[in-house]
Amino acid sequence: MTADLDFPISRPVQLNELLHGKSQEITIDANESDRRALATYLDIPEVKSLTARVTLRAEPGRVFRLEGTVKAEIVQSCVTTLMPVEETIDGPIRRVFRDSPPDDDDLEMDPFDDDTPDEIEAGMIDAGAVVCEHIALEMEPYPRHADAPAEHSPPSSEENDRQTRSDNPFAVLAQIRDLEK
Repeated sequence: MTADLDFPISRPVQLNELLHGKSQEITIDANESDRRALATYLDIPEVKSLTARVTLRAEPGRVFRLEGTVKAEIVQSCVTTLMPVEETIDGPIRRVFRDSPPDDDDLEMDPFDDDTPDEIEAGMIDAGAVVCEHIALEMEPYPRHADAPAEHSPPSSEENDRQTRSDNPFAVLAQIRDLEK
């Protein structure tokens, strides 16, 4: 998560609030203004609802864990017809943050692992930004309306052979040759 992005929903939590062994509960019930801003951010027609319940807590080694649930009802545009497609995103969210960059000798760090901790910037974690990113990643990348025409399928090999034979300029010559016989 980078600090130079402006997320439409922001719930910053300062690290010093978590370092004393306390966890912090964050509830996001997006109002109409937040939902409009999130729809613009996601480049979709509408966000009908958004609720998130997350807990942020510190763990040993200056690691911070954000866990909870996110439920959003969104409307996207069909990739073929542009008709509205409603989608519900409902499930768990889990992110791990680390206050300092990992040591080069840290053998437990896997750069290809989804659980690799994100770095913390400016001494805080923005739970709202994490929720926005989560929704963006969980959205259907190619939404299709139920009434959208079926995807084009390539012709079968027999149809392809027949079409190739009739479209082939040599096929016309072959027909002429066959007529002369």
